[in-house]
Amino acid sequence: LQAKDGTVKAHSAVLRAVSEPFRQMLSTQMEEGRSKTIVLSDMTRAELVFFLRLLYTGQVDESDWGGLSGTPSFQVTVPEDSSEPATAAILNGVYSAAGTFRGAPKFLNSNQVLLYRGSDEDANDPYWKLSWKEDGDEDEDEDEEEQYKFLLEQLWSHENVTTEVPDHKIGWDFSQRGGTKCLPPVGTWTVDRGVGAWGSPGKHPVVVMKMDNPPLNLLLSALGFAKKYIVEYMVRWLMEATWERLNTSSFEQILATAIHLDISPLRLRCLRFAEGSSAIRARYDAGGITEPLVAFELQAIWPQRETKRRRVF
Repeated sequence: LQAKDGTVKAHSAVLRAVSEPFRQMLSTQMEEGRSKTIVLSDMTRAELVFFLRLLYTGQVDESDWGGLSGTPSFQVTVPEDSSEPATAAILNGVYSAAGTFRGAPKFLNSNQVLLYRGSDEDANDPYWKLSWKEDGDEDEDEDEEEQYKFLLEQLWSHENVTTEVPDHKIGWDFSQRGGTKCLPPVGTWTVDRGVGAWGSPGKHPVVVMKMDNPPLNLLLSALGFAKKYIVEYMVRWLMEATWERLNTSSFEQILATAIHLDISPLRLRCLRFAEGSSAIRARYDAGGITEPLVAFELQAIWPQRETKRRRVF
C-alpha cells in the first residue's frame, strides 16, 4: 500500500476477503493486480498502519501514534482567556513523544508547543512545563544566544537532546509539580502547584490527560478508509468508537467528517447531541461555527430567521 509518505505491506488475500473494491483490483488484470501495489495518495503511512492493525488484530497500539514506542500521548486543554485568546488555540491539542531531554521524553503538539520536564533544581518533586517557541531576547548577549540556539532548535524537534539547557532559556507558560521523572502529571494543573509564570491572566487551570484512546484524527481517517473501500463491519465498529468521542470540542470535526463521508447515522447522532448542548447552540447563534458545512447542517434544527429587507425605490 503506497501512502503519500511511505509504504506499508499487507496480505492481498486479507484485503480481498474484507473489501469488494480490493478484490476487484487485486483479482483482475487491473494495474493494482499486476503490480500488487495500491496507491493511496490521500493517506499517510501512520494512518494505514493504524487501520491495518485494527483490521488484523482488532486492537490498537499506543506506539502507532505516540512517537516513541511505549510512550503515551497527552491531550492538553486550556480554557480560553479573554485577556489572552490565542493561548488556548496554540496550546490545545495532542502532545506526542518527540525525542528525549534530561533522560525523559519530551512532547510536541501540532503547533510546536513543547511539554518537557523542568530542571531538578525546582523542587524535590519533578516539575513539568509547557512552552511555545518564541524569538530570542534582544537584550541577551549575542555569543550566549548563539551558544544555545542550536540546542533550542533541537528541543523543538524530534531529536534527542543530551546537553543541559537552563529552563530560563527554554521558557515556559504553564508548569506543574508532580508526575514522574518520565511522565507529566495528569488531571488539572493549577497555579498554586506551578512555579513562576502562569500563562493565563485569569489564573485559569490547564487540563492534561493521558490518551488511552487513539487520536481522533486517526479514528476518522480509518472510518473514511473503511467507508471508501466498503469494509462494512469496520465502518460500524469505527462509527461506534467515534460516538464515544463526541463532545463540544470534537463536535465540528466529527460532524464535518460524517457529512463528507455521507454517514447518516453519525450525522443524526451529532445533530441530536447538538440539540441537547447549550454550548453548541450558543456557538451557532454567535456565528462561531468554523466549518461551513456544519453551520449549514445545523439549520436543520435551528433555522436561521430571514431578516426583512427595507424596500428601496
